[in-house]
Amino acid sequence: MADYKKLLSFLKVDSIFEDIVAIVEAKVELLKIELKEEAAKTASKIISTIFFGIMVFLIVIFLSITIASLLNHFMESNYWGYAIVTLFYILLLVGYKVFNVGKKLEIRIEESLNNLNKNEEEDDLE
Repeated sequence: MADYKKLLSFLKVDSIFEDIVAIVEAKVELLKIELKEEAAKTASKIISTIFFGIMVFLIVIFLSITIASLLNHFMESNYWGYAIVTLFYILLLVGYKVFNVGKKLEIRIEESLNNLNKNEEEDDLE
C-alpha cells in the first residue's frame, strides 16, 4: 500500500487528482451561485407580476364603482348603474366561456413562455 502512494506521489498524480477535485468543486459552487441568481430573478418577476395584477384589479374595481355611480346619477336611481355594470361583467364572463378565450389565452401564454425560454437559451449560448 505504501508503494502505491509513493508511486502516485512520484508521478505527481495525487496533485493532479487534487486539482481536478478542486476544479469540480469550484464548478459546483459556480452552478449553485448561478441557480440562486436565476431563482432570485424568477421570484422578483413573480412578485412584481402579482403586485401589478393586484393594482390592475383595484383600478378596475374602483373604475367600475365610479362608472356605476355616474350611471346612477344620470339615471336618477340608486341601483341601476350597479346593475348595468354587473350585467356588463356577466356578459364578459359569458363571452369568455362561449368563445373559449381561456383555452386560447393558455396556448398564447405557453407559446410566449416557450419563446422566452428559447431566447434566453440563445443569449446564454452567445
